[in-house]
Amino acid sequence: MKKTALVGVMILAFLWPSPSLAQGNQNKRKPKTVTGNSDINQWWIGVRGGINFSNATVQKSYSIYSYVQDATIGDNEKKYNSFTLPGLHFGFSVSYEFIRGLSINVLPSYTSYRFAYDNSFRWYDSEAQSKRVTTNYTIETRLQYIDLPLTIKYELSRSSFKPYIQAGGYYSLLTDAIKKVNITGIDQASGSDSEINVTELSVGIEDRTKKGNYGIIGGVGFTYNMGNARVGFEINYRYGLQNLDHGEMKYVDNQLVTGAYDVPDDYSLNNLELSMQVIIPLKFITSKDYVPL
Repeated sequence: MKKTALVGVMILAFLWPSPSLAQGNQNKRKPKTVTGNSDINQWWIGVRGGINFSNATVQKSYSIYSYVQDATIGDNEKKYNSFTLPGLHFGFSVSYEFIRGLSINVLPSYTSYRFAYDNSFRWYDSEAQSKRVTTNYTIETRLQYIDLPLTIKYELSRSSFKPYIQAGGYYSLLTDAIKKVNITGIDQASGSDSEINVTELSVGIEDRTKKGNYGIIGGVGFTYNMGNARVGFEINYRYGLQNLDHGEMKYVDNQLVTGAYDVPDDYSLNNLELSMQVIIPLKFITSKDYVPL
């Protein structure tokens, strides 16, 4: 009888799970999961492109003429057209999301900037001011750069629609620069109004433009989840900190000085940029909110 009881106790001890064994089984049945609040990291790559509009901010104005008497107000001033001529940009993006919703972004692109100004000159007979010649100049500047912006971006939502804000800086390398000049006028010296034939010039100004540009950038935008990718739209404003004119070349004789009486001002370039983008993750996606394994 005692032997039978001892054997029964041994069988029960063998079959009864220990606390550590039970805990181990529970761990196997409940694997760890990644929640939406976890700190994560994620790499993204994409393509982007769009249009931009520029404004030249004059730091100091220059003219080829020096007046012996005070000129009428505005006669010798260039009239800049702000944010009117569209430029284009296209490139790609590389982003590293080091905390959920917070990322560092490199946005290299090839960009063309355009802006223009108008200028006019009048010559007249001091004894008969109705006899005059007026020439009008519309001068467009086209600059092409390889842009290298670096921004920090913060997403304001965790839903499929993700608005965000971003800010940072940029550095640009000049690849090409030209000025296009359109010249018109009216000749009243003979007593009648005669239109001066339209003349067009196109002059390279790479040697008159500094090779590098830099400034700060800020903007807003949004992305929307579409499968394993995101499509988005953003608006950025760039504030240039560099005077782009190469001062040593300002009065060097060329077609602009002798043909259009044009001497460049000291100026910096500001820019409004509108972009579309498509980005994809470099890791496997485990949820609609893009939480990686």
